[in-house]
Amino acid sequence: MSSSPLFTIFTPTYNRAHTIQRVFDSLCNQTLRDFEWLVIDDGSTDETPQLVAAWINVANFPIRYFRQDHSGKHFAHNLGVREARGFFFAPVDSDDALVSNALERIAQIWNGIPAELRSSFSGAGGLCRNQRGEIVGDHFPYEPFDVNYRDRRYIHRIRGEKWGVTSTEILRQFPLPEIRGTNFVPEGVLGSEIGKTYKSRNVNEIFRVYYTNDRETGATLSKRNRLSADNAPGRLYYYVYLLNNDLEYFVHSPMPFLKAAVMLPIVAWFSDAALLEILRSLKAFRAKGLVLVGLPIALLFYGAERIRNSFIDLKVKRASCMGNKIGGN
Repeated sequence: MSSSPLFTIFTPTYNRAHTIQRVFDSLCNQTLRDFEWLVIDDGSTDETPQLVAAWINVANFPIRYFRQDHSGKHFAHNLGVREARGFFFAPVDSDDALVSNALERIAQIWNGIPAELRSSFSGAGGLCRNQRGEIVGDHFPYEPFDVNYRDRRYIHRIRGEKWGVTSTEILRQFPLPEIRGTNFVPEGVLGSEIGKTYKSRNVNEIFRVYYTNDRETGATLSKRNRLSADNAPGRLYYYVYLLNNDLEYFVHSPMPFLKAAVMLPIVAWFSDAALLEILRSLKAFRAKGLVLVGLPIALLFYGAERIRNSFIDLKVKRASCMGNKIGGN
């Protein structure tokens, strides 16, 4: 295989030694071998480095491993895009897997796009299923379904998990914002930015296995269910982006923007950001108006979540005390 493979399989990981074997096994079973596996370790404290080191010695495909201080998935994504050698960038989370012919079929689908039209496409994709074989999310209305991310989301209202690949060179034009104090920035930002210029070819074939029974495995009680407080700075960036960039789609799909208008003050407060400054960052008067109209609802949700988080903290404290007593005995 050349030093410039067709695919870079990108896996960001943090303390997923108990699940990342799924990715490795699914790559070993790929019918197309023109790929590298790029693992970005976001400061894991488990056995992830040792596992990957062992696989590097036995795998029949290139594996490259990079480690960064615990900074979040958005930092790992940017590092992965910078280091990728593949023509396509293919993200596979560390608790998921690919079906055996995923890469082969994606290559065939891409090659099925007429050569003179490919410059308007960013990549190709398809569907996901869970570990029980059930489709996760909506089907595409027909295939091949050539559409940009924004039209797919707001006009066609296609929901649920999907999987696809994107040109690495295109991704390098749109790095995610490297915001500290959050573990991720919603990837819809990336989809919308690329969707302003490019579309993707999609088919109703399953490419990714999305495991649903252990998405929270490894989560601590103190983090569980903190819907707004957890990763609030990343969510704040996302809601401001949404209202500044995609509001033209409000008439087609109002709910994402109504949600953004209500959630924006909540995540701003959890981020210790001044709401007045956030309002000033909104470009359109109608965006500011949506936020102001939703402010009473935001206050109610914020108060309720503060109370809920207080109960979670109390449970954590009690569990810690019980653990200390048991350990002392």
